[in-house]
Amino acid sequence: MKSKVQRLRAFLASAGRLALVEVAGTKGSTPREKGAFMLVSQAAIFGTIGGGQLEYMAIDKARQMVGSSPSPLWG
Repeated sequence: MKSKVQRLRAFLASAGRLALVEVAGTKGSTPREKGAFMLVSQAAIFGTIGGGQLEYMAIDKARQMVGSSPSPLWG
């Protein structure tokens, strides 16, 4: 069984362009805590922000951004 670090390295090696989706804050009952994240490429996802409709919408938006951005954005 691969460790999480090995899975992350394999994902990054094959992902190409990707977006980081992170839970910036929470209120009330939430599926994941602040700081939970996932990495989204055009073909794959690493991690989760809790599933459900919010996650599906975040994946869709991240893939739009990855596909349309002319260069990487570093903050």
